[in-house]
Parts: sequence; structure tokens; C-alpha cells
Amino acid sequence: MGIATAASASSDSGAPKPPPKPVKAAAAQAGTPVYGASVTVQGNRDHGIVYAECPAGTAPTGGGGVTSGYDIFFTDSYASGNAWYIRGTNTGSRSQSLTAFALCQ
Repeated sequence: MGIATAASASSDSGAPKPPPKPVKAAAAQAGTPVYGASVTVQGNRDHGIVYAECPAGTAPTGGGGVTSGYDIFFTDSYASGNAWYIRGTNTGSRSQSLTAFALCQ
């Protein structure tokens, strides 16, 4: 069992379709979600940690995450500094993607 992070993500040719493309943080407006990098979370109870960073001078007022399937369960969702973090556990047998988003103000 391992932990995948956005920094260590690798592409998986059999992975499901990725979530929507990230909004560039500098172009984000209040209330518009800013998406972070996706990470592939292997099956069989592997974990993934991702984050979405708000533009300089703003802070997250909320956030969440999206997955490519229904087998990833969020175990943590919180703000820290100018980013929103999501940790998820993949309880399925196939790899799935995990992406965080932040609402910045």
C-alpha cells in the first residue's frame, strides 16, 4: 500500500478519463473553482493526497475534490495556508484519479 501525491503522479494508460482541465490560478475569480493537479490512486486501499493552490493574496474559503469513479472516499478535506487539501482512499480494484479544487477569495 502506498501514498500517491500530485508531485509523484504518473500516467496510467488504463486510467479512467481525467477531470476537467485546471483553471489557471491567476485568472480565477472569486467563486470560481481553482483545480490542482490530478493524481492516479491505485486500487486496493491505496491513498492519494492532492491540493489546489489559491492565487497570491487570496485564501481558500472552501474547497473539495473530484474523482474519476465512485470507489475513492475522501478521508480528509481542509485548508492550510493558501491551499485546499484532499486525501482519498481508493477502495476499488482499479486505478482512479483524484483532484482537489479551492474556492478562493
